[in-house]
Amino acid sequence: MIFINMKKKIMVTERQLALITKEINETVSNVRLRNKIQDFLEADYEPSGGVKSIANEFYSTALIKKKIDGELITPKALCDYLENKFDGLKKKDIIDSIEGWFHKDYDRETGLRKKK
Repeated sequence: MIFINMKKKIMVTERQLALITKEINETVSNVRLRNKIQDFLEADYEPSGGVKSIANEFYSTALIKKKIDGELITPKALCDYLENKFDGLKKKDIIDSIEGWFHKDYDRETGLRKKK
């Protein structure tokens, strides 16, 4: 099989084509699932901040507010919930999705956080 890329011809075997196709399909489905998570987060949650008291000292912490009832939850609790809701994604991918949503630097085309 021959692919033409304007100036160069690339020859691949059927096996190589199958491997490339499989990788592309997995990547596309992963991006779609991450975009679904982003849609879910944007619809039901909003980033919030909070203050945590530890040994009479106060620390600011990241919290997430549920839009439906105003309850504040931790990012870890949201991650645990999303792990059960969206089977098939690794915990690292879920954490990355939450962080991208929280910091508003998620790129829908690549499914990754934008570089700064």
